[in-house]
Amino acid sequence: MALARAFSKFRTTSGFASIATLGVRLGGAGIGFLSHIALARLIEPAQYGVYVFAWTIIVLLGTFSGIGLPVAATKFVATYQDQQKQSHLSLFTRYAAIVGLLVAFLATCLMFAVSFFAPEHIVEPIFRPALLIGAFCIPLFTLTEVGKGVARGFGRNVVAYAPAYLFRPILILLGVAVLILSGWTLNAVHLVYISLIALLLPLLWQWSFMRGTLSACTEQAPREVGLNRVWLMTALPLTAVEAYNLLLANTDILVLKFYVTPADLAVYFVGTKIAALLSFVTFAISASAGKPIAAAFGRGDMDKVRQLTHHFANLAFWPTLAGFVVLLIGGGVLLSLFGPVYADAYLPMIILAFGVLLQSFTAAAKYCMAMTGGQKQMSVVLVATLGLNLLLNLALVPPFGIVGAATATVLATLVSIIALLVLIKRQMGFWAISNGVPTKLNLTSDA
Repeated sequence: MALARAFSKFRTTSGFASIATLGVRLGGAGIGFLSHIALARLIEPAQYGVYVFAWTIIVLLGTFSGIGLPVAATKFVATYQDQQKQSHLSLFTRYAAIVGLLVAFLATCLMFAVSFFAPEHIVEPIFRPALLIGAFCIPLFTLTEVGKGVARGFGRNVVAYAPAYLFRPILILLGVAVLILSGWTLNAVHLVYISLIALLLPLLWQWSFMRGTLSACTEQAPREVGLNRVWLMTALPLTAVEAYNLLLANTDILVLKFYVTPADLAVYFVGTKIAALLSFVTFAISASAGKPIAAAFGRGDMDKVRQLTHHFANLAFWPTLAGFVVLLIGGGVLLSLFGPVYADAYLPMIILAFGVLLQSFTAAAKYCMAMTGGQKQMSVVLVATLGLNLLLNLALVPPFGIVGAATATVLATLVSIIALLVLIKRQMGFWAISNGVPTKLNLTSDA
């Protein structure tokens, strides 16, 4: 009984959330890695490259359609739960889902229009069918992101991240296996259809859990005037956080599409997937950083905010550094699993992995700004960085191809890190970096 009570208490801590999130990411990454190997082996590189571009557009439009509400959800839900404003929880969740769905519908119409009417030098015929089917994925992706933000605010990180990082790769791998065993020859359109199903089923699972959680919010209270405006004005600047993460990771793909073949695009994508393996620890740690930082700031405990920011950065950096060394030595072996045509991805992969290492050194910096009222200042920095990223890609991709794309991405990452660190130093008086080797593996908020 004592052990059961101790485990039940531990489940409510951010330590359990970090471990559970890391477990979801590791499990999903393993399955996702196998699915990428299978796709690279079973589909010709050109068709794989078409799917990569179509999925990139789905992710970009699906995330932007949330207009910052998924990130704001972590802040508002955590705050309202801490303040026991149950009616506000329910109202905000409905508002975020409805607004996100409406914006996603507009994005879907835009993708239809571009796929049908864009000239061939913008959208080549080989890309059109995958983009048309992919348009139906956008609302599903947006609602999944909104659900992720709400679940994170409740501290339900497994519910937040399992749809994208565990269930989706499992379903894609199963879908590919079914088609192959049925004698189909896979192409990009088949993969988009599979992705549509892999978005829908986890979405239904995620919101079934959220519905159960929100059904407990039975408190009725007078609605505050202008509450929708507060939510929207808080969320819109946070769109820069989402835009930064996505465009920094995908501007290279978008620019490469106009300068390299779909096969080269597939080679680069494989390099990005392997480099992303290093982000697991940082992702798990930062996923749990938002709620305790927001709670500490809400109590006015700035010393706690500083301690948490250093603590999460310490926990993220050193394992990532060890992983970078391993990847530097064994990256070629991993690439060989995809096939000999993907060997050229080694140098871009290492460059991108170094960028991940830089991000781990300041693991909680963006959340520190977003959860402490600095989202507007941060948005200016991030938007400027995105412009720089685009310019660097346009300058380096034509002469250097996939190596230039990786270099541009890492240079933009470095600039954004420096700018955010200076901003946090000026506003809060400390450098939001790893400041030493953690003396204990403490994943809770009691840093």
